[in-house]
Amino acid sequence: MNVNGIGSNDYYMRGAAKYVQEKIFARNTGSKATERPVHLSISDEGKNMLRELVNKFEPDSDYVNARELTIQNTNEVAWEHYTAMRGISSQTLKDGNYNVEDVMKSIMDTYEARYNEIVKEHKNGDREVSYKLTGNRSLTLDEDLAGLDEAFKMRLANLKGYMTCQQTNKAFENPDSSWYFHRNGSQNGGNTQDRIQLFDAEYQDSAVSIMEQTRERFLAAYKSFGYKGGTALDIFANVWKENISFVEKTNHLL
Repeated sequence: MNVNGIGSNDYYMRGAAKYVQEKIFARNTGSKATERPVHLSISDEGKNMLRELVNKFEPDSDYVNARELTIQNTNEVAWEHYTAMRGISSQTLKDGNYNVEDVMKSIMDTYEARYNEIVKEHKNGDREVSYKLTGNRSLTLDEDLAGLDEAFKMRLANLKGYMTCQQTNKAFENPDSSWYFHRNGSQNGGNTQDRIQLFDAEYQDSAVSIMEQTRERFLAAYKSFGYKGGTALDIFANVWKENISFVEKTNHLL
């Protein structure tokens, strides 16, 4: 995203005018070197026409005027919740003494914790926030929870990154890791194929699916009668058991 408080149309108009002026000057000096340079003046009608032409060619896919920044075109709400969730996880996931299951549990546990905090903060209405880009404003409950959902997706991206590291470490844990550079050779046999499976993207996609299923079941449970804290982890445990193939692949990484 390009944030710019200066109108880009005026910039392109000045460039277009300068280009036309230089062309006329070059043409005249080429035929009559003794004449003075031509000073070009553009009428208001001409400026409007140039502006219309510029609008046709100016890309508008990622341009955002600094005066038009809102929580819809920034990620400040999501980032607030993401850093909060990550901060909570850092208290339990440390010293490298954890695995894929631990990371998934932590993400789900922190999502529930943050969800409860948001609902509590909206008990008396909108939540007042102050962000660097959008400044002081009020957040509705729906806006806050939408930001939490985006933060959850960011945490799932972290999960996939962690799983990639685990898969890579497992594949290269033995001294004969040179198999990777000769993986198409027949001398490696089935052992190579087993290791290549460690890089299967479907395994990571399955982890994301498990987390999304857990989240959906949690939201349903939260809205039901008799909800109590810690429900997210209970639901995760059940979804985990339902995915036998995924559990087996996870155990293979240990």
